[in-house]
Parts: sequence; structure tokens; C-alpha cells
Amino acid sequence: MRSVLFTLALMIAPLSLAQGETPSSPLQTGDAFPSLQLPDAFGNAYQLPYPGVRHVLFSADMDANDLMKQSFGELEKGDFTAAGLVYVADISGMPRLVARLFAIPSLRDYPFRVLLAREAEQLAMLPREEGAVSVISLSQNGEVEKLDFVRDDKNLKELIVE
Repeated sequence: MRSVLFTLALMIAPLSLAQGETPSSPLQTGDAFPSLQLPDAFGNAYQLPYPGVRHVLFSADMDANDLMKQSFGELEKGDFTAAGLVYVADISGMPRLVARLFAIPSLRDYPFRVLLAREAEQLAMLPREEGAVSVISLSQNGEVEKLDFVRDDKNLKELIVE
């Protein structure tokens, strides 16, 4: 049942862009990472980027989220943050009821913080590819140093040991 609801939610997501909304230009290497205030799955607000963040991991679809869970689901609490990682999930295309009853409660079980975007405009500038986790590597002063699209858990797990 959950997968059916997730699939329906992901099918609805592109409709908002089809209705005339135009996303911002995607981030590129050398750009300053935008200041974002996002809640986590527990409703606590966080300001990005914050000190110590080296990589922003972003998922815009269910396949990328599943890859995140597969790659980091066995971590001890605190290891993800200690490695300078932060995870941002775009749930804007998901009906609020589905998000509240199914998606957000399941994200609370992850052993790392999940920041959520409920409005598509909040993350329109973040680069994305279907089925991939966007890895946005930041310099100490918050500029984008590197952009990658990762589709396998081996490459994601390497971020922990860097």
C-alpha cells in the first residue's frame, strides 16, 4: 500500500512544473550554496549550510531515497553528521496526507537527520537526475566545489570515510 501511495505521489509531482512554474537555474560549481531553512522529519528547523557540512545529499524521487536508506541505514546515530553529511529530501510532490501518515514517520526511523522540502520552489535550484542522489560538495566557505549524481551505494558510502 505504501509503495502505491508513494508512486501516486511521485506521479503528481511533475504537475506543479507543468502548470507554469519555472524553476531557478540549477547550482553550478563555484556558486554559493543558497541559505535554506528546512524542517527535519521531527519538525525541528535547520539552516543550511551550517558549519561542518561538507556534502549535501539530495533526493528528488523515491529511488534516490531508497538508495540513501540502503547506503546509510545501518549507520550508528551521529556517524552521518560527524562525516559532514546532510540529507535533504524533496517531498513537495507528495500529497500532505500521504507525507504525514506514511513518508515522514518512516523517515524518523533513519539513523540520520532528514531535512524536508515541502514546497518545490525551496529546492528548485538543486541539481537532480532521476534515480540518483545528488551529491553537492561544499568548500569551507559554502561554495559548491563539485556536483555528482550517484546511483550506487558503494560510491555513497565512500563519503563516510573521506
